Amino acid sequence: MTKDYGQFCGLAKAARVLGERWALLIVRDLSVGSRRFKELHEGLPGVPTSVLTTRLRELEQMDIVERRTVKQPGRGVLYALTPYGAELTPILDSLGRWGARRMSAPAQEDVITSSSLAAALRAAYRPGVITASRTYLIHAGPVTAWVMVDGEEVVIETGLPESDPDLTIHAGPQLRLLLAGRLSPAEAISDGALEIKGSDTELLTFLQAFHVPLDDVTTVA
Repeated sequence: MTKDYGQFCGLAKAARVLGERWALLIVRDLSVGSRRFKELHEGLPGVPTSVLTTRLRELEQMDIVERRTVKQPGRGVLYALTPYGAELTPILDSLGRWGARRMSAPAQEDVITSSSLAAALRAAYRPGVITASRTYLIHAGPVTAWVMVDGEEVVIETGLPESDPDLTIHAGPQLRLLLAGRLSPAEAISDGALEIKGSDTELLTFLQAFHVPLDDVTTVA
C-alpha cells in the first residue's frame, strides 16, 4: 500500500486505500456479488495474480473485504464486501455515472466484463420509471447481466435470471449510445447493432430507466 498522504482528511484516507491499482475495480466486482479468487481473476483481465492477492489482503486489513467459507458446492473461500465496504456502492455508482458521461464507444483494447456491465446498469438505474414488476436480460457482446425491478426492489446480477425475462437485449458497443439517447432503437435494429426479444414498449421503458447522458465534449478513450 502506498505511503499515507499525511493529511487528516477523509478523502486522503480513502485515496490511500482505493487509489491503488485495481483496488476500485475489485470493490466494483464484489459490489455486484461475492466471488472466489479465480472468479475475480478471470473477471479482471490483465490483473496479475500477485497484485490481486496483495490488493485483497490490503482491503481485508482495512475491513472493506472479508473472506467467507463456502461449505457447498465445492467448498473453498468467497471474497465479499463487509458492511463497511458495501457503503462504497453508491459512491462507486456516482463515479461510474460521472465517468460514463464521456464514454461513447470502447477503444479497440477495452474489455467489457459481466461485472462491469452489471455495475454500469446499477449506476444508470433511475427509480420510478418502471412501475410494474419486470425482468430484463442484457447481452453486451460476450457478457451478460440481468435486472429485476419489483416496486422499490432492484436486483442486478451477472449471468441469467431464474425466470423468463420480459425483455431480452442483444447489443454490442452501441449499447452505450442507446442508453445515452444518441442512437434510436429503430436505427440500431436497422443497422444490426441491436436485437430484442420482447415488445418495443418494453425496450423504450428500459432505455428510459437506464438512461445516462453523454457530454458534448471529446470522449475519453
